[in-house]
Amino acid sequence: MKKFVFFLILGLFHYHLFSQQLITMNFGGQTRKYLQYVPHPYNPQNPVPVVFCLHGLGDNINNFQNIGMHHIGDTAGFITIYPEALNSIAGTAWNSGASYMGFILNSNVDDVGFLLAIIDSLRNHFNINTQKIYFCGFSMGGFMSQRMACEKANMVAAIASVAGTIGASLNCNPSRNVPIAHFHGTNDSQVSYSSNQYGLNAEATVQFWVQNNQCDTHYEFYTYPNIISDSITIESYYYNSEQHKADVAFFKAIGADHQWLYYPANDIDYAIEIWNFFRKFYLTYENIENIEINPTFAYPNPASNQLYFKNLAKLKYPIIIEIETLTGIKIKKETWKSEKKFLEINNLKSGFYIIKIYSKDKIYKQKIEVQ
Repeated sequence: MKKFVFFLILGLFHYHLFSQQLITMNFGGQTRKYLQYVPHPYNPQNPVPVVFCLHGLGDNINNFQNIGMHHIGDTAGFITIYPEALNSIAGTAWNSGASYMGFILNSNVDDVGFLLAIIDSLRNHFNINTQKIYFCGFSMGGFMSQRMACEKANMVAAIASVAGTIGASLNCNPSRNVPIAHFHGTNDSQVSYSSNQYGLNAEATVQFWVQNNQCDTHYEFYTYPNIISDSITIESYYYNSEQHKADVAFFKAIGADHQWLYYPANDIDYAIEIWNFFRKFYLTYENIENIEINPTFAYPNPASNQLYFKNLAKLKYPIIIEIETLTGIKIKKETWKSEKKFLEINNLKSGFYIIKIYSKDKIYKQKIEVQ
């Protein structure tokens, strides 16, 4: 019996090590970190969704993981990522677009790039479903999720924000219709429901996305059973976007302050509602992974130290050659005034990249693998 208990504990220990990891990376000259939860069992033959969970101002990943999204991921089969923001004068803060009288915390930090770099890392280590990458967040993390929808709609299948709206410094012009779920307490003392000092009010944020996504203005209304004695009642307003598959869901927590609601303390569990919303949506347009390899320019493919070119003589010079990650982060750029034979790539990490060649009025793209 003791042996059985020992091996059971040992097995659980190894499973815990595999499923949960604290990852650090150097990005933008800073050491960044995030918690990574991989569902068990993980089958590399099956692409899995990814859910990013972004904490609020002054919070950290060890505390924010208590929302329990990774527990849902373990049964639903998605990777959960809890990234951590860098410190500011007010504690950890995302460069989210939230601002007060024009002041933006960590305005010089490329948090969008950091989150995209995590996606790149996941693509290199796991078989992720790039059609199903989702972002959710609380407070400033909600603002940051809104920013991802505004600026990286081509990468984000859907977002959910809790007590975080579209920041005042953002010019939100998404490249496509993005499914959105928003949760807000009417008594929010930090990010006010109706007089938000840092961005749009709750209902204005919802209406922005209703109009952007060309939703039906006639919503489906539902009141949650008021069973728990928490002085909070929940109303939901669901706007369908039948044509564009970009619905908007609004959860109005009447009487709630600046808080994340959950079972069994409340009549609603935000994490569960968020995943139930996410699971309905995916990117439906042509994905970056469908770019066909063009054999007429760059070779060999895969490559290691040098990338050679052919048939460049027919292009109009000067030409610009760029290499970027699959999520659009530029890694290398050169301007060639005349034809050259190769490009040095020995400083690139192993993985997949997109090479772009700009020649006057044309742009050529090719997906390459670096080993």
